[in-house]
Amino acid sequence: MKQYKRRSAMRVLWLCIAVLALCAAVALGVLLPVPKSQDVQIPGARGTVPATVQMPSKLARAGDVPLAVLCHGFTGNRGGDTHFEGLAADLAEQGIATVRMDFPGCGQSSEPYTAYTLANMAADVDAAINYMQEEYGVDGKIALVGHSMGGRLASLFPQISAREGYDQVSALVLWSPANGTGLQGLEFLNIDDFSQVEAVAAEALANGQAGTKWGVEISDVFVQEMQDSDPNAALREAGLPVLLTYAGHETLFTETTVSETIATVQSLPDSTVVLDPFTEGDHNYFGPAGKEDPATPVMDADLRAATISFLTETLK
Repeated sequence: MKQYKRRSAMRVLWLCIAVLALCAAVALGVLLPVPKSQDVQIPGARGTVPATVQMPSKLARAGDVPLAVLCHGFTGNRGGDTHFEGLAADLAEQGIATVRMDFPGCGQSSEPYTAYTLANMAADVDAAINYMQEEYGVDGKIALVGHSMGGRLASLFPQISAREGYDQVSALVLWSPANGTGLQGLEFLNIDDFSQVEAVAAEALANGQAGTKWGVEISDVFVQEMQDSDPNAALREAGLPVLLTYAGHETLFTETTVSETIATVQSLPDSTVVLDPFTEGDHNYFGPAGKEDPATPVMDADLRAATISFLTETLK
């Protein structure tokens, strides 16, 4: 009987120790800050790709570590119009790693803007995924978050990756994607006069490149890729979970592009369209008065919250 009591007491003691250890781990997980982001140079097919990595804290890495690749828009950079840094930090708190890069000709990229093509951007995304797997041990599901042209790239990436043998992704987040069919995807070059868009495209195809009102020259390869691609058809083909947002004051895309993309995502299983928080926002999710508008940080918070909710559900 005494031996039985001693065994019972030992079981209780070990149970108490286990509970205390669990409580300590939870407390440390709350107190341990997310590591600082790191600027890196990712080896790519055409040279190194400037990027920023944000990892979650070690205690948040229970099991596989998911990855979100953040893809900026036309003439943008890895800051994602001020939205990507905060999003990366918030995702890290949820145990999700991120990498965001400067696409060809953008930010700190050393390439000319004529290297800005869908094929090159997709190759850089794949290089970033491989880098995160090899250098940081990221081994979970993968998602792409794309804004504007980055959203078009994200929409097409499952199709491109199947063709090129790249890593497959599990989910897509599209912030105001440039998903017009074919050349309509370049409507932002001159939303008021599509004939001017057609003229720029014709010049690029004839001469190898053409200037735009955004101060950059686009290549004939890029124009041809745009003509040949249908992002919404690619979304339907892939059938992945998608989160789609558009702002209420979208001045770069036609109502046709917006409505067709919304209808496409609404037809997909496990997908969500979020519009209401952004009715007062512009294409970059700023308020009417720009970055300093009081509505801007509110929309930024709503954009991050919707993205985090979707990714924590689909990647874990």
